[in-house]
Amino acid sequence: MDLITTHLNADFDGFASMVAARKFYPGSHLVLPAGAQEAVRSFMAVHDLGVDRLKDVDLTAVSRLICVDTQDPERIGPLAACWADPKVTVHVYDHHPATEGGEPASPGAAVRRPDLAVVEPVGATTTVMVEQLRARDLALSPFEATVLALGLYEETGSLAFYSTTPRDLEAGAYLLRAGADLNVVNDALRRPLNPAMIALLNDLLRGRETFYVEGRKVLLATSTVGSFGGDLAELAHKLAELEGVDAVIIALAMEGKVELIGRSRRTEIDVGALAREFGGGGHAEAAAACVKGQTLVEVRHRLVQWLTERYRPTLLARDVMTIPVKSVESDATIAETETLLTKYGVNVLPVLDRKDRYLGVVSRETVQKALFHKLGAAAVGDFARSDQYIAAPDTPFRDIEAQMIERNQRFVPILSESKVVGVITRTDLLRTLHDDVLAAAHARSKNLALIETWQPSHGRNLKHTLRDRLPASVFALLKEAGELADRLGVGCYIVGGFVRDLLLGIENLDLDLVVEGDGIAFARGLAKQRGGHVKVHDRFGTAIIVLPDNVRLDVATARTEYYEYPTALPTVERSSIKKDLYRRDFTINTLAIRLNAATFGRLIDFYGGYRDLKERTIRVLHSLSFVEDPTRVFRAIRFELRFRFTLGKETLALIRGAAKMDLFHRLSGHRLLEELRLLFLEREPRRAVQRLGELDLLRFIHPKLTWSSRLESLLIAVEEALDWYRLLYLDRKLESWLVYLLALAEAVPDGGMTEFLKRFPFSEHERETLKSAREVSNRLYRQLSKRPAPTPAEIYRLLTGVADEALVFLMAKSRSEAVKREVSAFLTTYQHVKPSLTGEDLKAMGLRPGPLFRTILDRLQDARLNKEVKSADDERRLVEQLVGRG
Repeated sequence: MDLITTHLNADFDGFASMVAARKFYPGSHLVLPAGAQEAVRSFMAVHDLGVDRLKDVDLTAVSRLICVDTQDPERIGPLAACWADPKVTVHVYDHHPATEGGEPASPGAAVRRPDLAVVEPVGATTTVMVEQLRARDLALSPFEATVLALGLYEETGSLAFYSTTPRDLEAGAYLLRAGADLNVVNDALRRPLNPAMIALLNDLLRGRETFYVEGRKVLLATSTVGSFGGDLAELAHKLAELEGVDAVIIALAMEGKVELIGRSRRTEIDVGALAREFGGGGHAEAAAACVKGQTLVEVRHRLVQWLTERYRPTLLARDVMTIPVKSVESDATIAETETLLTKYGVNVLPVLDRKDRYLGVVSRETVQKALFHKLGAAAVGDFARSDQYIAAPDTPFRDIEAQMIERNQRFVPILSESKVVGVITRTDLLRTLHDDVLAAAHARSKNLALIETWQPSHGRNLKHTLRDRLPASVFALLKEAGELADRLGVGCYIVGGFVRDLLLGIENLDLDLVVEGDGIAFARGLAKQRGGHVKVHDRFGTAIIVLPDNVRLDVATARTEYYEYPTALPTVERSSIKKDLYRRDFTINTLAIRLNAATFGRLIDFYGGYRDLKERTIRVLHSLSFVEDPTRVFRAIRFELRFRFTLGKETLALIRGAAKMDLFHRLSGHRLLEELRLLFLEREPRRAVQRLGELDLLRFIHPKLTWSSRLESLLIAVEEALDWYRLLYLDRKLESWLVYLLALAEAVPDGGMTEFLKRFPFSEHERETLKSAREVSNRLYRQLSKRPAPTPAEIYRLLTGVADEALVFLMAKSRSEAVKREVSAFLTTYQHVKPSLTGEDLKAMGLRPGPLFRTILDRLQDARLNKEVKSADDERRLVEQLVGRG
């Protein structure tokens, strides 16, 4: 006899999987080992599905046991005896991962392995069963499909739980096609709380405590009741929904035991591991345990200890502090100190003696008061405060946190042998305390467009994302870089566009590393390990590593920068990763990933870049950003168009303000041209030009340049012409950005090209193309348009020597389809036509070399183009005719 069963207190997933199993084990008996959840019982009371009572089944007659939604004999109650019987064949279908070694999760469980185990990493066992049915080509009735849909929708939270996979959605689609009735599913899964459950839910809410672990919000709720016959799992889901948390753990004391149940929406919080600590079982998203011999207080203490020890390791000052530290010597004046505070953008500076020993700190407030009292020439050492709390690198962070809060101190120097080796600021304090809170908030962002892309990074550790999305060789290289950084005692990060694109799911292997320490020494060490070579730029503390497999890494020493005046190139100095990221243009480019082994993959986000990526917003870091470097405006537009993002309101206002200041006129032609070139290499440069027009920025390219319908039509024609060219000449280089610049030049009055050529430092090819394009295109258009139409040979003579960029622009500019066809024919055919005969052939015909050869060969080429001759013999006859006529 075949017997199909599931776990104790069966849910819809287990029950539906039993119904599915009977399809490919015909004649089998369905038996629940010990009851079912209330909703399942209610459904079974209305619908007779042929489930046998356990007491009516002769267990000694069982020859094959089929277990669904569990692989733990301890969870099938009295039917475990069948599992243990060696004469009984055991088949298992499940979606819960087995414990290490494949043994059952519960202690004391039988160690016998099933004869067949189908365990798949999907959201519901029902999905496993649907795939089995489809593989066997077994059809479902609409009612059977509805029962299976109940199991699938319940276990995956209507396909919304984090554990849901694409395979679950495919199973759902199959069930809908088979006739599943979602009205029945909704009615069965809609479970109003009875008065007893409402009272318990209220008590759990009063006894709740929130923990922030692994970037996730975990709710621990406890209560004591005399007895409870409801569904704790449903209460756990209600709590998660009400409190907006990522995981819920309920501990309920009743009848001499403590019932534990855990539900998690994120695999980072493994409630299955928690349940096993208490002798229970389950998987990462759902688990339970029954604890006897311990009080609720003892169980709660163990739960808190497990959460804090597993997920919140002790932080030391060295793990949090900012390095290196900007400081001021004690004999510097107050006026000089004020300049340093402004240059570095800080509010507090440590004061050091001439031997670099710590004396105290001075704040911006103190300096400004001294200046108000006209003490700018006084030595800052006279104003340093030495009563501030200080710490050592090994001081636990929690001690520093307590002191900063108690003393209302915003800046803690970290000293080693009287030398300042780091500082902890209020920003560091808040970031450390609430980084995971921010991550949880971001995870609940209303923007759902990137939800699939973002899932791997919710825990603020991207190690698995790096491993899954990068080539194995690149991932190994980053690991090796982190290990080298540990040996050198420096911090190492991968930064910028690589991190941004990783989170957006865009392939980008441009590797930019930033080192907190000596970046050049690090680069030399990595190149030596890998057998590569290094190009060093000592002035900026940067290096380029080129490895044997042509992988290239840019390595920079963490640095800060300041601008002597608007539009100046920045002055840079060595600094911390925090200050280094602050140098960048937009928040989405300030993200970094730490590569040091202990924290490999940790996302570093000081300035809200993660949030802005989620919200698809381009946001500048500070209000003077465009004043200091106006080229950032063009980059903002470039990113806005590339990623389909929007400019933040404040950023948009700052761009308009920069335009009004006319700062762009101060930019060098080289810097502006480079930004335009990059802008025109993006997708749909027409939209970029339109955006420049909307922001009143086209006048900085040329004073007479404005956005108009005529310019828009011309740019659309350029896009079409370039698309045509790319299809024909995939391996032929064309400066497409130059064609767009030709279109802009066409939109300015006569004489505007002269100003273009003066404004920008074009190469010789670019200069000649631009210089001649307008005149040549007009002349060529007239000649190609005349009637009768020019012959192929005439077209060849007209267009030979004209740059491809100018020809493509001519096609875009022309309104005549005949002209477009003629230019197209030249590019595709005419320019490749050559006569068969050569000078050697002419000599073989008895002709004497000289200027006549060129005349004859040109005439042969014309004949070939005009199809007067078709073969080498035809060409010889033509030569003989030409010679015969003298």
